[in-house]
Amino acid sequence: MKCIGRPLSSERPRYSKKYSWWLPIIRKLVCKEDLSIDEAEEATFRILRLIERGDAATPLLMVGFFGGLTFKGPTIDELAAMYSGMERTRRVTLRLGVSEPVVTAGGTGGDTIKTINVTTPAVLLAASAGAVAVKSGARAFTSRTGAADLAMSMGINVYSSPKIVEKCVEKLGTAVWASSIVYPWMEPLIDLRKSEFAPILFPHLDSLRLMIATSLNPFSTKRQVRGVSTIQNRLVAEVLGKIGYERALVPLGYGADESVRIDEFSNLGKTIVSELHQNGKIETYEVDCEDLGVKKGDVNEVVSGGTHRQNALAILKVLSGRDRTGRRDLIAINAGAILYLADEVDSIKDGYELASNTIDEGHAIRKVEELVKLSGGNLRRLRRLLRLVS
Repeated sequence: MKCIGRPLSSERPRYSKKYSWWLPIIRKLVCKEDLSIDEAEEATFRILRLIERGDAATPLLMVGFFGGLTFKGPTIDELAAMYSGMERTRRVTLRLGVSEPVVTAGGTGGDTIKTINVTTPAVLLAASAGAVAVKSGARAFTSRTGAADLAMSMGINVYSSPKIVEKCVEKLGTAVWASSIVYPWMEPLIDLRKSEFAPILFPHLDSLRLMIATSLNPFSTKRQVRGVSTIQNRLVAEVLGKIGYERALVPLGYGADESVRIDEFSNLGKTIVSELHQNGKIETYEVDCEDLGVKKGDVNEVVSGGTHRQNALAILKVLSGRDRTGRRDLIAINAGAILYLADEVDSIKDGYELASNTIDEGHAIRKVEELVKLSGGNLRRLRRLLRLVS
């Protein structure tokens, strides 16, 4: 049946001037037509601004835009344009005085199991092994403990000023920083995620998750490990290449079977990876954890604890060398991937070995303590936790 895209005259909507831009967008999405680059960018920018301001129409526009894109399937050009729209909301730009490549890491969320936070400790571990590795974070969005929740529970100040963050990166090779300082709509979006209609709304907004995964870049890095929980590896890698990344790894991790999926390199089974190379080519391949010299882990060892404090204790136990279970392997594999992207090692396997040795030599836990101090964090909180894991 042909899509008309225009309502009957008796049903024709009346838009106030504030929403007049919306009509051509919704007409195209209803008909499953691709948006132009300008349309996707402008709609993204306007909706993010409405989220920031708490506009009453925000949930409806989010459903129409992100839901429509999800139903249609977002194109590479649309996602790249959404990046441009998001960048227009940026209010801080860092100037990092380092010559080495800066690598970040994160996941899209949506795992079929609730794992511990992996990328935050992986970034800290990779930095302690020689990489310049940074992490942007927020309060929990789809996980039990978000990057900001975990870092603050460990004593790190994620709300440091830009100057302090630059100093942390230049002196320590790492920082964990709240995304909301750069993108003012982030905290209001997380609040929406906790509203009573969220269980109905957000499961259908996969394009929102994809946009954040591919576009969020507070540190303005050109290299990243970006995990996915659905088979979108190549799509994400292609978008990252289009918006200016020079290297990237996009892993989708599995458990004993494909019903278990996590948005990072897995120590529970295989990982499918799309790698963006510096020449712009994308290669997709499979990595089995045993190929890296890692024994397959037990899924029960990597599930999240019930509170932020419990999860912080679990991570500190790994980084201090007290935990030698699959939880350690999961973090070390992902730190190894960061080290590989940072040109510190020639392979992920070498990166895993370097990360493991770095834990045993005590460098990882020292790096956490240094970051707590330099970020202006709560050193007393960290030391209280360390006494509990010793």
